[in-house]
Amino acid sequence: IMAYTASALSFMLQNLNKPVVLTGSQLPIGEIRNDAKENLITALEIAATKGADGSAMVPEVTIYFDYQLFRGNRAIKYNSDKFEAFQSPNYPLLAEAGVNLEFYKHNILQPNGANLELCTNFNASIGVLKMYPGITPQAVKAVTEAAVDAIVLETFGAGNTTTDQWFLDCVGKAIKEGKVLVDISQCKRGSVQLGKYETSSKLKDLGVVSGFDLTFEATITKLMYLLGKRLANHQVNSLMEQNLNGELTN
Repeated sequence: IMAYTASALSFMLQNLNKPVVLTGSQLPIGEIRNDAKENLITALEIAATKGADGSAMVPEVTIYFDYQLFRGNRAIKYNSDKFEAFQSPNYPLLAEAGVNLEFYKHNILQPNGANLELCTNFNASIGVLKMYPGITPQAVKAVTEAAVDAIVLETFGAGNTTTDQWFLDCVGKAIKEGKVLVDISQCKRGSVQLGKYETSSKLKDLGVVSGFDLTFEATITKLMYLLGKRLANHQVNSLMEQNLNGELTN
C-alpha cells in the first residue's frame, strides 16, 4: 500500500517545498533482527537534511527503504519477503545511504515557488482492464460497460492490445459514453508508445490516452486526483499525458 500512499500524496500536496519521507520495515521493530530501526533513523536524517542555502535537500514525497531513496510516485513494491522491497524501474534513485548519505541532486524535484495546495477530493470511480491472450467480450464488457468514470488498460509491451473489431468497438463505446481510458504497459520497465504499432495506433485513433511510463499506482492515484477536480474529459486526457509532479517521462 505504501507505493499507492506515496503516489497519492504526490498529487495531494501540490507545490510541495519540504520533505515527506515514507518508510516502514519488513520485520517488526521489536524483533532482535530487523530493518525497521535503520529505515526509520535514516528517513528522519534525510527529512532533516538541508542544502547549502538552508532549504530542504529533498522537497518531494519519497519512500526510503533498504538504503535507497525513491521518488514516491515512481516506486513499486516488488518483493514481499526481502529487505529490498521497493524498486523504481523508470526513474533513478534520489539518494543512497552508506557510511555517508549521497544525494543525487539532478534527480530531485525543485520547488516551483507557489504556495502549497492541499487536494483531497479524490474520485475513485476507476475500472481496470488487464489484457491477456484469449480475453472474451464478456470479460471486457464487464469493465468497459461498468459505471465508472475512467478505465486503466494494462496492455502488452509498448501499449498493444488485440485488434479484433469487437474489442475496438467496446473501447470506442466506452469513450463515447464519457469514460477516460488510459493505456499503461504490463511491463515494469519501459514506456507505452501509442502509434508505434498498428494495434496501438487504433487505440490512439479512438481517443485512448498514453500513460507513458507511469506505474500502475501512479496511474490510479493521478486519475483519482484529476477526476476529483471535476475537469472536462479533454482536460483530464491532456493532463494525464503531462508530467505534473515527476511521475512520468514523456
